[in-house]
Amino acid sequence: MEYFKNLVVGLVTGIVAYLNPISGEIQSLIGVFVLNFVFGLLTALLINHEDFSFRKAWKCIVEATIFFLLICCIYFIGEKKGNPEGALQCVSFVTYTVLYFYGVNILRNIRNLLPVGSNGYKVFSFLYDVVSVEFVKKIPYLAAYLQKGDAK
Repeated sequence: MEYFKNLVVGLVTGIVAYLNPISGEIQSLIGVFVLNFVFGLLTALLINHEDFSFRKAWKCIVEATIFFLLICCIYFIGEKKGNPEGALQCVSFVTYTVLYFYGVNILRNIRNLLPVGSNGYKVFSFLYDVVSVEFVKKIPYLAAYLQKGDAK
């Protein structure tokens, strides 16, 4: 059993050391997924009066895992192809894209939690409107993608 424990610790340590160049992106994604989970849960419980759903929680965990695997695979492939800078740039692009979409959802959930007409509601409503509408106009392909109706 001690050998197995040492093997697992060695493997995890090696993977973490290998992924150190993208540790900032991983930490950012952890933060955004935790915030999305917490504010989504609060909105479901307090506003929509739903019970805790293991299915929704599992879906959130699976989505986060998919994005973590995606950025790890992008970094691994780019690094093995001899282009770690390009891999880091691609990982950064994916991270900012995830931060944008989940950030909009977080702002919407926070806005829904606050009493309508309060200063907090006004601030988060303004931020939500700016980020979800005005910001999209500045990203060339995102506005066209969202207008197609493929985005859900």
